[in-house]
Amino acid sequence: MPELTDDAGLLAPLDHGSRAKALTSDAAWLQAMVDAELALTRALVDAALAPEWMLGVCDTLVDAGALDLGAIAREGRDGGNPVIPLVKHLGLAAERVRAGASDHIHVGATSQDILDTAAMLVADRVCRELADRLREFAAALAVLAGQHRDTIMAGRTLGQQASPTSFGLVAAGWLDAVLTAATALARVRAGLPAQLGGAVGNLAVLTAIANARSGVAGPTAATSGAPAVDVVTDRFAARLGLRRPLLSWHTDRLPVVELGSALAAVTGVAGAFALDVSVLSRTEIAEVSERLGAGQGGSSAMPHKRNPVTAVLVTAAARQTPALLGSLYGSLLAEDQRPGGAWHAEWQTLRDLERLAVSAVSGAADLAGRLDVHPGRMRVNLDFTDGLVFSERVTTLLAEALGKTRAFGLVQRAAAESHETRRPLRVTLGGLLAAEGAVGGITDALRARAWAAFDADSGLGQGPAAIGRVLARYRAHLEADAPREPAVPGEPAVPAHRSRKVES
Repeated sequence: MPELTDDAGLLAPLDHGSRAKALTSDAAWLQAMVDAELALTRALVDAALAPEWMLGVCDTLVDAGALDLGAIAREGRDGGNPVIPLVKHLGLAAERVRAGASDHIHVGATSQDILDTAAMLVADRVCRELADRLREFAAALAVLAGQHRDTIMAGRTLGQQASPTSFGLVAAGWLDAVLTAATALARVRAGLPAQLGGAVGNLAVLTAIANARSGVAGPTAATSGAPAVDVVTDRFAARLGLRRPLLSWHTDRLPVVELGSALAAVTGVAGAFALDVSVLSRTEIAEVSERLGAGQGGSSAMPHKRNPVTAVLVTAAARQTPALLGSLYGSLLAEDQRPGGAWHAEWQTLRDLERLAVSAVSGAADLAGRLDVHPGRMRVNLDFTDGLVFSERVTTLLAEALGKTRAFGLVQRAAAESHETRRPLRVTLGGLLAAEGAVGGITDALRARAWAAFDADSGLGQGPAAIGRVLARYRAHLEADAPREPAVPGEPAVPAHRSRKVES
C-alpha cells in the first residue's frame, strides 16, 4: 500500500466545513514565515538599511506557494527548525530576481524571531476567524434567549431535577459565557507581539549594521544606531499588524500561554454548550434536538439512531484542550537567552489548540443555529415528579408561618412519602399539615400562595431580568466589537449581524 502523507482529517471530522485546517496548515505557516521575512526586509528599507529596489524584489516573493514546501520541511530536520532552510530557499528565489538581493534577507534576525512572529501571524488570522464564528454563535444564542424567556423547564443540579427555570435563562448563560470568552480573545489578539531580537535578544548585529551605514565607530557605536534600529523594529511590527514589544520575548513565553488560554477558553465555552445539548437531547429527556439532514446522526448498527453528532464532536474537541494548554504552560520554563526545546514544544501544541478552537466554535455556532427546542416535552418532564420540583418554593412560603426549620422538615417528609407512594407532593403535604394540626397556623391567604407555588408558570425569580441584562450586554458587544460591513454609498456603515432580530 503506498504511503499516504496528506492528513485528510479522517480522525477530525469536525474540521470539515470549518477553516481550521486551512488557517493552520504547513502552507499557512510557511506563508506566515515568508510574510515575516519580507516585512523585515521592507522595514530595513524604511530605515535606509537596505536599498529601495528590494521593495520590488519583495513584491515578487510574497507568494509562499512558489517555494518547495516539502523540501523546506525535510531540510528543517538538519537545523531543528524550518526557518534555516526557508532563508536558503527564499534567498535563492531573491537572487533569481536580482543579483545580491539575498544579502538583504533575514538581516539581524534569528530563526526564533521569524518562527515566533509567524506564530503570532497565524494566531492573528485564527483569532479573526474565531471572532467571526463567535459572533454567529452569540447571535443564535441571543435569539434562543429572547424567544424562550418564558419557556418553563426543570432546572437540574447534580443530574437530578431541582427547581423550575426557563430555557431562556439557560441560553442566556451560554451567551454570557460566549461574550466573556470573546472579549478575552479580542484582548489577547490586540496584544499579539512581533519578535525581533537577534541571536541573544539585544539586536547587536542590526545595531552594528546601522552603525556601519552611518560611519560611526568607537565608544559611541553601542547606542548610535538606535534610531535606525527603532525604525526597523517599529516598521517590522506595524507592517505585520502586530504589537512592538519593549524587548524580545525569546524566553518569556507568556504571550503564547495567554494566547493558548484564550483559545482553550473559547473551546471550553463551546464544549460546555454542546455537552448541555447532548444531555438535553437524551431520549428520556428530549427537550432539545439537533436538526439533522439526510444521512446525519446515523449508526453503523442501529437504524433508528438520531445522534446529536455535532454536539458530540464539539464536546470531544473541548475535552482535548486542557492537556494541550498544560503543555504550553510547561514552556514557561525557558532557560538562558534562547531556550532548548521550550519554544520548539509550542509549535504543534499551539496548532492543535488553534484547530480545535476553530472547529469547535464553528461547530457550536452551526449547532446553535440548528437547535430545535421542545417546550411541550419540557412541560412533560416538569410534571414527571408530581410536584417535587416545587418543594423549595413551597417550603419558602410555608416558612413564613411555620418557621424555616419546621417547614423544611414537613416538606422533606412529604417529599419522601411522595417518592414512596408515587402520589403528588401537593397531596402528601396536605395530609401531613392536617395530621399535625399545622393547618390552623396558616392563613387562607398563605395557604393559597402555598398551593399556587405548584403552578409551573409562576416563580421564575430574577430569571427574566437576568436574561434582559445578558441581551443588553450582547447588544453592547455588537456595537463595540462587531466588524463593520462595507457601507452602501451614501449610507453609514452598520455592524455585522445588526439585522439579526433579538428580543429584548
